[in-house]
Amino acid sequence: MNLKGIFSNKSESTKLFLFVMIVFISSLIGILSIGIIFADAGELKFNQENINQLKITQLISSVFIFIIPPLLFSYFENDQYLKGLGFNSKFKRQNILIILMIILFSQPLVAYCMQLNLDFINFITDYIPKVIEGMKQMEDSAEEATMAFLKMDNIGDLLFNLFLIAIIPAIGEEMFFRRVIQKKLKNILRNPHIAILITSFIFSAIHMQFFGFLPRFFLGMVLGYLFYYSGNLWMSVIAHFINNALAILLMYLPFTERIDMDISQLERTEISMIQATIFLIIVLFFIYLYKQINSKEIA
Repeated sequence: MNLKGIFSNKSESTKLFLFVMIVFISSLIGILSIGIIFADAGELKFNQENINQLKITQLISSVFIFIIPPLLFSYFENDQYLKGLGFNSKFKRQNILIILMIILFSQPLVAYCMQLNLDFINFITDYIPKVIEGMKQMEDSAEEATMAFLKMDNIGDLLFNLFLIAIIPAIGEEMFFRRVIQKKLKNILRNPHIAILITSFIFSAIHMQFFGFLPRFFLGMVLGYLFYYSGNLWMSVIAHFINNALAILLMYLPFTERIDMDISQLERTEISMIQATIFLIIVLFFIYLYKQINSKEIA
């Protein structure tokens, strides 16, 4: 039985609901697959002895949550499902340079958003201490996992981390959030800006790292507009990859030794409101250039 395009005549709201169902079923299959593969492994903890098992678990989770559902959904929705994913091989080369500038100049804004995030959490701690404590435990666990993942002793570790933490999330999460969620919300709400706002909120919340909610929300907004103004998913994929790859490179010891950089001090760097405003103006300027270059692609 040919299932290609069976969703084509459904309403946008129905399509979004069906996509959520596909994500739910695919996620369950992923969880079962992990359980079968590591049935005898016991509880996995974040240490170097079982880091490879943790990375494989992460890879399986990413594939079944973020890659398989958009691929299946696009197949069910569109007869030309690869084209329907939003990947356009024809794009302007100057876009790459502008995207690089946007991501680089966004880094101080990400740091400033982190400061605001922590200030807000400190403010509400007295009101909901148990909730904040639970969030902190989740954050500590996520940080422990991240540090275990980013311990790289050789070029092989670096390349695998680039694949696992930069390439896979860039492709999978952009198909998931920008191509499906954002595009469907835009069609349903008839307002691309609200669609980008809601998608960015979901994008940040689904990572379950509340101490980094605002930085990831800001990144989601940037990625959302890169996709919207170009209509080409490769643009947001490239931006997402650059952002994640930068974090990996800055944790790669041979690289940091060459540039004589103390990575531990980066997160403690204070960004003032004036500095943040200057960087925001620069980022908005590049986004404006990007919009002008791709103005004919907005739909």
